[in-house]
Amino acid sequence: MLMVRNMNDFLNQMMGVPIHSKAGSKRIEDAGIDTNSKAYQVVISDMESRAGSGIAYTNPEAIKNRMAQYDSDGNWINPALKYGAKSNGKVFFG
Repeated sequence: MLMVRNMNDFLNQMMGVPIHSKAGSKRIEDAGIDTNSKAYQVVISDMESRAGSGIAYTNPEAIKNRMAQYDSDGNWINPALKYGAKSNGKVFFG
């Protein structure tokens, strides 16, 4: 039996939208992302700079994943330090 479904909504959720469009702002707001946080501002400015002169397209999941790499002050969190590396580059296992 063939089942036909409307996939437009699903595909629209997966695809990115321009960051500064009304739809983009609404999706970011609906996802519960704090647009005033330092981490958000660092992530968005980085995404915009990588987009070059074009429009930056993204989705809320990508923004959340990138924001997880920054602390509340907008500083990058080195994942190696979380797993036992010391600032001098040596790894010590307890």
